[in-house]
Order: sequence, then C-alpha cells, then structure tokens
Amino acid sequence: MTVSMQLRREWTPFIRKRYALVALLPAVILLSVFVLYPLVLLVVESSTNGFEAYGRILASGSGRKAILTTFTASLIVTAVVLVVGSVIAWTIRTTTRPWLRGVCWACVLIPFWMGTIVKNYAIILLISKEGVINTALGWLGHKPVQMMYTTPAVVLGISYSLIPFAVLTVNAVFQTIDLNLLRNAEVMGSTRSGAILRVMVPLAMPGLIASGAVVFALAVGFYVTPVTLGGAQAPFLAGLIQTNILEYFDYPAAAALAVILLVVALLVMIVAVGLVGTGSIRRAITRS
Repeated sequence: MTVSMQLRREWTPFIRKRYALVALLPAVILLSVFVLYPLVLLVVESSTNGFEAYGRILASGSGRKAILTTFTASLIVTAVVLVVGSVIAWTIRTTTRPWLRGVCWACVLIPFWMGTIVKNYAIILLISKEGVINTALGWLGHKPVQMMYTTPAVVLGISYSLIPFAVLTVNAVFQTIDLNLLRNAEVMGSTRSGAILRVMVPLAMPGLIASGAVVFALAVGFYVTPVTLGGAQAPFLAGLIQTNILEYFDYPAAAALAVILLVVALLVMIVAVGLVGTGSIRRAITRS
C-alpha cells in the first residue's frame, strides 16, 4: 500500500459531496412527503374553482372578522411578548443575585413545561367572573368586570404561552453582548436607559426581530386558546378552519384560510430577513 493511498484513507472532518447527498436524502424525502406535498395539495384544494373560495371568505363577515382579529391580536401578542420577554431575559443576563435569576428562570420554564389546557385554565382562574381579579375588585367595592370571551383575554392567554419562547431566544442573543460596552457608555456620560437604548438594543436587534417573527408565526396559528378564552367574540382563523371542515364540510374555504395563514406568516419572515439582512440573522443564530 503506497503512502498516497494511506493518506486518502485517513479520517477527515470533511464529508465528500456524494456522501453528503446520500446523508441528506432521508431528510429530503421526509420534507417532500410530509411538508411540500401537503402544501401543494392545500393550494390545489383552495383553488379548485379558481379564486372563488378566497372571494367567499373575503365577502363573508365572519371571514373578514376572523382575519382582522387574528392578525391584530397576533401583532399585539408579538409586541407584548417581545417587551416582557426582553425584560426578563435582560434581568437574567445582568442580575448578580442568584435568587433573582432563579426566580426568573422558574417563571419562564414552569409555564413552558405546562400543557396548553393547564395554562388556559390558569388564565380562567384569574379573569373569570368569580376569578382572582374580580374577587379582589369585589373586596375593593367594584363591580365584576367581564374579561372572559374577549380579545384581550385571548391576547393574555397566547402571550402567557409564548413568553418562554421569546425569553429563551432573546436571552441567547443577550448572552453575546459584552456588558462592558454599557459601562463604558455610562462612563462617557450616558444614562443607564440611554446606554441600553443606544448600545444594547442595536446589538440585539437582529435577534429581537427574528424572535418577533417567530412569535407572530406561532400566534396566528393558535386554536385552543382563542376557543377557550375568546369564544365566538374573538374568532381566530384556526377556529374558522375547523368550523369549515367539521360543520360546513367546505374544504376549499378551509384550505383557502390555511393558505392565507401560511402566506402571511411567510411574508412576515421575509420582511424580518429584509429588515436585518440574512448575514445579521446568521451571525445572531451562530452566536446563540
């Protein structure tokens, strides 16, 4: 055996192109069968009679209300989740008190491990007519406030479910920020809030935008929380899709609603990439 043959057979961290293609083949097959093929069927089903299904949805009051409620509530949820999640993640990053960091992690991980039904029931215990909030208002001499079956109740429930996702992703970005940069800004005369706004926020912006896009994409697809906390007063597209399938057997309309959800979520992702650039998001993901 020659020396050249021995060198060719030595271990190398790089995989040859043909072997890489073979290794990727199972993933490509699974992606094609369980993702791409159903999406193609969805688009075909929604356009069975041209764009007639889309026209019926946009012409119906229930369809327009569901679309408006879904996307408006999801935008509010995204803003709330990003603000609350960023505050918690920044506290975890900067606090020197182990007990405070532990409390923050507990507040994030315990809801993250809980099921959706349990989290919704916790919200019901807070905002129902005889819940904690209305009981406290009664002690103060106020009349009970109707909070169940409203859009704010849905926003609260979805936000409660998605805050852990924001904290986990944003915290990873915050961990890459050198706190000495903020201290230097304060030494140069900046206030603490000014240092956060002018130093921390720009550095974390790619991660914040990417996290917001993911949160929005998750929020628009919620089903159990809008049905449980919103009812007919706060219809979401996921609930309307279920109604069209199980009650009206209107599969083209259900498929059209699903396509609308997918397209809007995809557009949000594209806008997020356009705002910060693929390079910034790639660096943020690599650092995290």
